[in-house]
Amino acid sequence: MSIDRKKQIRVANKVIKELKHKGFKINQYYAKTTRSIYLKIDYGVCGGIRISDHRGKKKYRYNLIEQYKGPKQINDRGYIRMFYDYDNTEKLISDIQNEKKLKIYKYGIYNYQSYMKKNSMDNLYKTFKNVA
Repeated sequence: MSIDRKKQIRVANKVIKELKHKGFKINQYYAKTTRSIYLKIDYGVCGGIRISDHRGKKKYRYNLIEQYKGPKQINDRGYIRMFYDYDNTEKLISDIQNEKKLKIYKYGIYNYQSYMKKNSMDNLYKTFKNVA
């Protein structure tokens, strides 16, 4: 499946803008060997988004694929993976907001923020583009 790279970047920028507006911290990076864009949400505490045109090698919680057809949720050996097409970015963002709420409820705001700080420090020297 071939993708329009400019459209992929526009969609990534739209998602980044919306998530930043809602208070999320976003790290962005481009795959070296594929045409995928990866977004870590709240330094990975709230999962990550893979924007791509192919089946992923890594297990990302959220997968945004142009013209995606198939199951919207897959249980991959106990790890739930969600799939969206480019027309479903609102649902993607809503699901991410709900996941953050659930994690804050489960761990508490202090622990959530502590996990963010730890992940931020752990990834300090990696090749992410901090966009938030």
